[in-house]
Amino acid sequence: MAETKTPAAKPAKYETPALRIAAKAEGFRRAGIAHSLEPTDHKAGTFTAEQVEALKADPMLVVVELG
Repeated sequence: MAETKTPAAKPAKYETPALRIAAKAEGFRRAGIAHSLEPTDHKAGTFTAEQVEALKADPMLVVVELG
């Protein structure tokens, strides 16, 4: 009888970090979202890696990674 092998577990999908974002101007838009002056928490995986980089690089936003 042939030995059956179970497939190797797939590595965990890279997940972008949870972020706390505040805008320097109410309603400023980036990554498809209007951001508030009040800091707003976004769960891990909400944004793509490219969006995270754009958010962090934008001088109109204050972005903090949440651990």
